[in-house]
Amino acid sequence: MARLHTHPSAAVVVVVTMLLLQACSEASASSSQRLPLHQMRKMLSVNAPSMSSSGGGGHSVEPLELEECSQDLLEVSQINAPSMAGGIPAYSVSITNTCTDCLVCDVHIACGDFASNDVIDPAKFRRLGFNDCLVNDGRSIDPSFPVSFHYGNSFPYPMTVASASCACN
Repeated sequence: MARLHTHPSAAVVVVVTMLLLQACSEASASSSQRLPLHQMRKMLSVNAPSMSSSGGGGHSVEPLELEECSQDLLEVSQINAPSMAGGIPAYSVSITNTCTDCLVCDVHIACGDFASNDVIDPAKFRRLGFNDCLVNDGRSIDPSFPVSFHYGNSFPYPMTVASASCACN
């Protein structure tokens, strides 16, 4: 029987590679866990790092630059909601203009391959294309009136503000 001779450093490379793959797998599994009902996720929009979209088939989300006036003006909150019929998990999303004396409009959310088992009013939130969802039909969001909706899916979609405008009519 032939005997293979391998260099000791080749074995180290294989072990290190396997450890890295295991760490990535564990990180991926922990990030896909559902949130406890009492825990709220608060996702601020400014300079969000690239992330892999849940359900996006490996597409990546690239953050867009927001206009200077809209930096830190929008907040996206997402919490677990009571399950839908058939036990489908549900989520409640609220998009809030945190500026007390200004309007923000033409708000686009990075939403991956967003889909819902529940019908969402398209005037509040609708998917235009991969990773592009429009809020409030592009109209302005007043400071004291957040845009809220519920959706149902087997997992929550990561949502961050991709772009917005302060030049509202």
